[in-house]
Amino acid sequence: MGRLAKEQEIAERLGVRYLTGPATHSILFSFVTLVASQERYDRMLTSALAKGFTPENSEFLALDNRNANRFDGFDAMRRALVEARGRYIVFTHDDIEFTHDGAAELEARLDELRALDPDWTLAGNAGGIGYRRGKHHLAVHIDDPHKLGLRVTQPELVESLDENFFVMRRNRPVVNSYDLEGFHFYAGDLCRMSEIMGGRSYVIPFLLSHHSGGTVDEAFPLCRSRFERKYRRYFVGRNLQMTVAEFRFGLAGMCEGWGETPKSRWDFLKRNVYAPERSGVDDT
Repeated sequence: MGRLAKEQEIAERLGVRYLTGPATHSILFSFVTLVASQERYDRMLTSALAKGFTPENSEFLALDNRNANRFDGFDAMRRALVEARGRYIVFTHDDIEFTHDGAAELEARLDELRALDPDWTLAGNAGGIGYRRGKHHLAVHIDDPHKLGLRVTQPELVESLDENFFVMRRNRPVVNSYDLEGFHFYAGDLCRMSEIMGGRSYVIPFLLSHHSGGTVDEAFPLCRSRFERKYRRYFVGRNLQMTVAEFRFGLAGMCEGWGETPKSRWDFLKRNVYAPERSGVDDT
């Protein structure tokens, strides 16, 4: 047996798969939802089916927090990526409802975005354009309790997205930070990771209803502090606009970096970023 034939036989025995192009997808949308309330989630599912999100074009993955918080926003996104089969991965809260646009509109808006920017990474219905001269600049296309009535007519480039609804391209995946946790700023974290990887985020004119105006609970200040302490070292002097907060990093990150050693860097992470009370969900 010749060498080439022998190598081919070994490859066949081991079941080698030769990848020759982009990843394929069996469906269009993978919906990933942090589910705390079955009643709210049932309302979302009912509205999704009514608006054309069917088993033929969509799958629905529920991160089960109904009886306990098994997942937070950061680890939920990482967990879902290994399961999703859709061309687009759609992350949602369980309290959204498809009252306006549906499957046809979402596919059309994403096709339009790809024509505008082939390198887009994330898209959503609300986000921060920037924080400049003490003013908040937002792009919003949503019905929610705030009743602001804000709308976009075309994709708007943003530096952050809201967590209630956002879309990721399966062939341009982004993962959340391993050193952050909680239920706030995980979409903003994805936008930062996307930016570092060379991607861009947009708000698109896709309209749905979000039945919450956002929750600023007792965990919010801690999540904000950890997010700030991490990113001020990488975005020195930058202002960053979220839908629920703004960050003015100033020169603090630069000052912290002066005279840094490997040990001081590790001490900084342990003290300011890593959460000592982490629950440590076992994903092995």
